[in-house]
Amino acid sequence: MANSKVSAIFFLILYAVLLYFVFTMNNMVAMYLMAIGMFLEACEGVYCNFFKH
Repeated sequence: MANSKVSAIFFLILYAVLLYFVFTMNNMVAMYLMAIGMFLEACEGVYCNFFKH
């Protein structure tokens, strides 16, 4: 849920790093990054829906 160019670029880089860890078989680090990314996207969605005018 990228509502700005900055957040879109941030999540693109985050998920590129996530893919790197998946391909290098660092699965626990990849799971942590996936959880952090999903949580940050959810926080951005809540912020944009409830607090941004």
